[in-house]
Amino acid sequence: NELLEYCKYSANPVGRFFIDIYYTDNKKKDLRNVYDASDNLCSALQILNHLQDCKEDFLRLNRVYIPLSFFKTFSLSPSSLKLPESDRDFWDMKNSLVFKVEEMLKGAKKKLKLIEFWRLRKETLIIFHIAQKLCYLLKIKDPLKKKVKLSRIDLIFCFLKGIIEV
Repeated sequence: NELLEYCKYSANPVGRFFIDIYYTDNKKKDLRNVYDASDNLCSALQILNHLQDCKEDFLRLNRVYIPLSFFKTFSLSPSSLKLPESDRDFWDMKNSLVFKVEEMLKGAKKKLKLIEFWRLRKETLIIFHIAQKLCYLLKIKDPLKKKVKLSRIDLIFCFLKGIIEV
């Protein structure tokens, strides 16, 4: 809940800002659903970014964005972020967080398609596919060993998926 509260004020306003640029008449009936989808997508992206940068944030900034409750649930401490690679408990914790992000994305996808403006809808769906690909990569790669990021080919495929999606 604390992490989602953080996202509410750090990531979600960015998505809402772009929606507000397109929707000058905020009385549209689906705007609440569009905001909800955007909030889920932006929060998901923020959490994925925290997972991608978890080691660097800890070592360079002395910051930990992964909730302490997750560390406790998996019998870990934030100092585990110093490890050269993930142990089984960290791997399980990371995948548990990714699973929660995937659930957020599932809830967002249908509502993202309610965006009336073609260009905004396509850009948002491209970003959605980027988030999905990051989830996949974070499940199979170790962010303590090496930063997890998309390749150029991954980005091209996400772009194409977002453009062709109905």
